[in-house]
Amino acid sequence: MHTTSRVNAGEIADMKSVEANIAGTKLPLKVSEDEEVFVKKAIEEANAKIKQYQAEFSRMDIHDCIKMALLTYAVDYHKVQARAFDEASWRSLIDIQKQLEVLEAQSVT
Repeated sequence: MHTTSRVNAGEIADMKSVEANIAGTKLPLKVSEDEEVFVKKAIEEANAKIKQYQAEFSRMDIHDCIKMALLTYAVDYHKVQARAFDEASWRSLIDIQKQLEVLEAQSVT
């Protein structure tokens, strides 16, 4: 997803206009064809999460529900990032172990 300030005119011409309606607020977006399905899914999920918070916390202001949804997605994002780092670290450790085994085998012979 791009804003016009971050892309050149040629890239904008290749983008599709999508109107995001999140919690009753309409936001015009320009997205690539590749991003469109993900953006639409994210809009759906955001609205569902906001409605969930409205139902659970009926006295909570809509803006607070939006903030809660944002916080939920931010926490989930950081959890995924941490797992990706852990997996990459684990792979690095396995590679180091294999290299040590090779060096050990070479030193024995």
